[in-house]
Amino acid sequence: MPTKEQIETTMKIHFNTWNNEEKEKWMDNWTDDVVMFDPVGGPDKNGKIALEETWRNSFKDGHHWKIEPVFMQICENQAALHVKNYGTVENQPIELDSIEIYWINEDGKVYKVQTYFGPPEGRTLDPFFSKKEI
Repeated sequence: MPTKEQIETTMKIHFNTWNNEEKEKWMDNWTDDVVMFDPVGGPDKNGKIALEETWRNSFKDGHHWKIEPVFMQICENQAALHVKNYGTVENQPIELDSIEIYWINEDGKVYKVQTYFGPPEGRTLDPFFSKKEI
């Protein structure tokens, strides 16, 4: 099981590399077989391919995000966080709060994440983050 210090370091790397748009360092913080529920209720995302798509959809033309941890609680091998998300979607500013739970392995890598968020009233999520209606 990872130590509290390992988990704190992993989460610091996650936020810093995302906000500095250091894609390769951000990708290195995850296991190859990561499972993402981002958000819970949206399509499941599996593996590094899902990380690539998350990055691409978050930073494509007219889109940009910064994430700020507000509060973190660590229990066992998990970190639960309240996160402020500041972004631009289709060139329009957007701000939302999320609750995020990360599972960290003994090597200090994220192997599972569940995020809980929805778009602000009057906005819709990018289809990558929403279940497709059949």
